[in-house]
Amino acid sequence: MLFNSYTFLFGFLPIALVGYQIAGHFHRKAVVAWLGLMSIAFYAYWRPPYVLLLLASIALNYLSAALISRHIPNKISSRIWLWLAIVLNLGVLGYFKYFFPLLNFAASVGNSGRHWSNVVLPLGISFFTFTQIAYLVDLQQGIAVQEDLSSYILFVSFFPHLIAGPILHHKDMMPQFRQDRLYRLRKDDLAVGFSWFIMGLGKKVLLADTFASTATLAYAFPGPLPALLAWRGLLCYALQLYFDFSGYSDMALGLARMFSIDFPLNFASPYKSTSIIDFWQRWHITLTNYIMAYVYSPLQFWISRRRQEQGKKVSRKAQATPEGFLNLIALPTLFTLFVAGLWHGAGWKFIIYGLLHGVYITVNHAWRIFRRNPAEPALRTPASRRATHVLSVLVTFLAVMVSQAFFRAADCSQAVSMIAGLCGFHGRGAFHFPAEGTPMAAVDLLEMAIGFAIVWGLPNTQQILSRFHPSLHLSQWDEAALPPRILWLPSPVWAIVMGCLFFAALVAVQNPSTFLYFQF
Repeated sequence: MLFNSYTFLFGFLPIALVGYQIAGHFHRKAVVAWLGLMSIAFYAYWRPPYVLLLLASIALNYLSAALISRHIPNKISSRIWLWLAIVLNLGVLGYFKYFFPLLNFAASVGNSGRHWSNVVLPLGISFFTFTQIAYLVDLQQGIAVQEDLSSYILFVSFFPHLIAGPILHHKDMMPQFRQDRLYRLRKDDLAVGFSWFIMGLGKKVLLADTFASTATLAYAFPGPLPALLAWRGLLCYALQLYFDFSGYSDMALGLARMFSIDFPLNFASPYKSTSIIDFWQRWHITLTNYIMAYVYSPLQFWISRRRQEQGKKVSRKAQATPEGFLNLIALPTLFTLFVAGLWHGAGWKFIIYGLLHGVYITVNHAWRIFRRNPAEPALRTPASRRATHVLSVLVTFLAVMVSQAFFRAADCSQAVSMIAGLCGFHGRGAFHFPAEGTPMAAVDLLEMAIGFAIVWGLPNTQQILSRFHPSLHLSQWDEAALPPRILWLPSPVWAIVMGCLFFAALVAVQNPSTFLYFQF
C-alpha cells in the first residue's frame, strides 16, 4: 500500500486514526497493540505471504533478545546468541537481496548462458532487519533493555517507516510508547502531522513524478546520449530522486506525528551541502548514523587498538601523516561506504556508487587535514565568501549527480555512457528527445528551473514547521531563524494553502507510482 494512493488516504489512514482514538479510551497497551495490528495489515496488503516473513523475523529477534538478556535462562554466552542472530538476519537478507544476483554474476563470468530469476524483494526488509540488529547489539552491550512483545512489534513494524525508513533506533522510539501523550488523538499533533504529510505528498506527485518521465526517457534511450540530453536526463533524475525521497520522508514523519510519535529527521536539504561530508549528514541521515555507529566506529576502534599494540599513535597529529591517514580515516571510510553501497542493492553499480562516495569523503577529509594555510573566512569579503559557498555547493552537487548515474543506470556500462555523454564524448545533440517536440523540452526546462529554485532557494518543510518541533532532533541547518510570515501556523490562511495543495495532489495521484526507495 502506497501513501500516495486513494486506498491509503481514504481507507487505511482513517481506520487507523479512528481505531487509535477508540483504543486510547481503554489503555496505553491497547493503543500500542492497535498500531501494531494496523502496521501488520499495512504490510500484508502488498503481498500477504510476505507478512509471514516479517512476523518470523520479529519472532526470531524477540526470542534472541530474550536469550541475550537472560529473560529465558541459559548458560550460553550472550555474545554467541548475538552473533547467531546477526548471521541469521543477514542470511535471510542476503538470500532475498543478493543470492540470485550473485548466481547470475557467476553464470555470466562462466558463460554458462543460464539466468536465474530474482525473487521478489520483501518490502522494507533492509529497514526492519537493520533496526532489529541494532537493538540486539545494544541489548548485548547493556545499552537497551528487554521490551514487552507488543511494543517490540510496533517498534519494528510501525507502518510510516516500513517502506523506506527512517531507520528507527530503540532509544528514540521505546520511551515514546510509554508516554501519556500516546493515549488519544491530539489536535495539535494532527494539524502538524497532516500538514507535513500534505507537503510531502505534493513533493511526490506534483514534483518527483513530473521529473520521472524525462529521467525514464533518458535511461531508456537506445544508444549513447549526446551532451544536452545527458545533462537533461541526469538533472531531472537528480530532482526526481530528491523530491521523491524528501516527499516520502515528510509523509513518514507527518504520519507518525498524527499518532503523537516523533520520528528522527532523515532528510535536510542535502543539495545545499557544501561538501560530501556535509551531504551525508543531510541525506538519509538515519542510515548515515547507523553505519557510523555500527560499522565505521567499531572498525576504526579496532584499527586504533591494533596500532596502539604496535606502538603507533592514533591522535589527530597521527591522522595528519600519510600512513596514519590511510589507516585511521581512508580504510574505514572506504569500507563503510562499500557497505552502504551494498545496502542499496546487489551488483557492481551499487558497489561503485558506494566506493565513489567513499573516495569523495576520503578526499574531503584529506582536504580538511592536509591543506596548507587556508584563507581565514573572517579575512574574506562577503562577496568572496558567497562565491566560495556557491562554488562549493555546485561542485558537491556535480559529484553527487555523477554518482547517481550509477544508482539509476541498468548497469555500469550505461552509467559510464551517461557520464561520457555529460562530458560531450557523444556530441552536443539537441535538447529534446526524438519522441517529443521542442515545446515539450522548453516546458521541461522551465520545470527544472522551478525545481532547482525550490531546492536551493526555499526553506525545507521542517524549517517551515519549526515552531512545533516537528521531529526528534532538528539538524543544525534547520535551526536558522526564518521570517515569521513563512512559518506554519494553525491558521485560516495556512488551512487554505494546505487545502489547495491537497486537492492538487489528489487530482495528480490517480495513477500512484512507487517510491524510488521502495523495496530497499
